[in-house]
Amino acid sequence: MFSTEETIEFLGTTTTVSTPSFLGLLIAAIVGFLLYSAYEFFMVSRDGQTIGKKVMKIRVVKLGGSVHGGLDTETLAKRIGVLFGPQLLGFNFALNALAGLFMLVNGLWPLWDKPLQQAIHDKVAGTVVVKL
Repeated sequence: MFSTEETIEFLGTTTTVSTPSFLGLLIAAIVGFLLYSAYEFFMVSRDGQTIGKKVMKIRVVKLGGSVHGGLDTETLAKRIGVLFGPQLLGFNFALNALAGLFMLVNGLWPLWDKPLQQAIHDKVAGTVVVKL
């Protein structure tokens, strides 16, 4: 159900290879998206920080908002949708490659964005990362 088996013959040797099925890849993509989203939502809605952000002493805040407290549901939904949404394309090789490229560009965007050094998901959600 979650994988298919194929027999491959190469140089006189026969090997059976199990490859993930479309359904298996789709379920893995959805479960991964839900886990990442739940973690981000729970942590950032409380105080604007994930465990990694706490270690680095940074926080996500709404533009023009208070440095204290977390983010509202609408802002988090936008942020999570852009940040983790491309992961849902992981069930297809070509779409997964495009999603990976987008996630790379999103992660590098703050390097040339001036003056706030926002990633694409920050721009969509109207958030910025601040040092504490």
